[in-house]
Amino acid sequence: MRKLLIGLLCLMVAAGSLSACGSEKQGTDSQEKGGASETGGEEEVKEETKEETTDAESTDAEDQAESQETQEEETEEVQEESDLSEDLTMTALKDQAGTIDYTSLEELNPEPGSRIAVVVKNKKSAYWSAVKEGMDAAVEDLNEKMGYKGDDRIQLSFDGPTDESDVESQINIIDAVLAENPSVLCLSAIDMESCTAQLETAAENSIPVVILDSGVESDLVDAVCATDNYAAGAEAARKLAEAIEGKGQIAVMSHVESSETSQKRISGFTEELEKNYTEIEIVNISYENEDSSLAEMAEAVLKLYPDLKGYFCTNEEAANAVLSVTSESEKGIAVVGFDAGRQQQTAVKEGKEVGMIVQNPYGMGYATVVAGVRSDPDQYLGNDKFINTGYQWIDSTNIDSEEYANYLYE
Repeated sequence: MRKLLIGLLCLMVAAGSLSACGSEKQGTDSQEKGGASETGGEEEVKEETKEETTDAESTDAEDQAESQETQEEETEEVQEESDLSEDLTMTALKDQAGTIDYTSLEELNPEPGSRIAVVVKNKKSAYWSAVKEGMDAAVEDLNEKMGYKGDDRIQLSFDGPTDESDVESQINIIDAVLAENPSVLCLSAIDMESCTAQLETAAENSIPVVILDSGVESDLVDAVCATDNYAAGAEAARKLAEAIEGKGQIAVMSHVESSETSQKRISGFTEELEKNYTEIEIVNISYENEDSSLAEMAEAVLKLYPDLKGYFCTNEEAANAVLSVTSESEKGIAVVGFDAGRQQQTAVKEGKEVGMIVQNPYGMGYATVVAGVRSDPDQYLGNDKFINTGYQWIDSTNIDSEEYANYLYE
């Protein structure tokens, strides 16, 4: 019995040992499986991290490429702006203006906070917008040269009536501007005889006056910065004469008669024809006025002179009005214009306008600011009495040329 009990106990012990061994083996297998699973997870994490790093590096590379491209574009824009000093508008100004280089700021040392006041004939026209661009560029260049910031910066005010024939409004604007005591007054007068009292006021208050575009009859101005309008008018006569083969009836459409630019352009035009083209007859000269529109006057001229062969227009508004009439006519009238707005550019490209005498408004604006600073009584540097800003003849052969692009405006 005792032996039987001992045998049973041995069997129980043996069974327990086998069970323990099985459990231990199972645990070991589980650990091995668990270890394999953890290792696989680490490899997956590493792979995901590697992919994320690669994606990040790719994104960074793209961002750097975009940033570099943006910087290159900005650099190109800056270079284009700075290269304008070498543009034909500025090189022509430098070569033709006079004895002084009005594209150079080297001698200029304007006082901090200087105020340049500009009053023009019509501040909203495309031509005067181009003039203002040149002025703004000169002021910006001066501020950069002097290192002026904040209140020390040179300031530019630009004003004028909305109607280029509104003499009274322009006089009121000049009075208001002079009351603010600017450092210099830059003026384009609608009426060459209307500003005498204002010029005297400027002189009494030591405010130098620089005339741009259109002069006045006065010795109280320091300089006139403008196109040689007489020569430009003569050039227009030669181009129109060529277009009508040197003979026939022509007419002239002009802006206000009291404007110096109007008078000189017509003088140059008519005198050139009288000297060299005796078979051309000027049958009508019409001037902008309050009684009839420019287009109405052009229509009347075409009806009155059915054999009319050509038209000379002394500014953009006159050219646009005449083109609106002649474009609808089947007579094939040759039109030579002045200035270079959008409507005239289209007309030249479409063959409805022979071509146009184009001024240099950007260069004129730039040179006017330079001349204004040079006229400062406290550090007077002097100016040429007449600063010639030049002009170009533009027709279908060169209107798309990059060289002349900055003479055109819209």
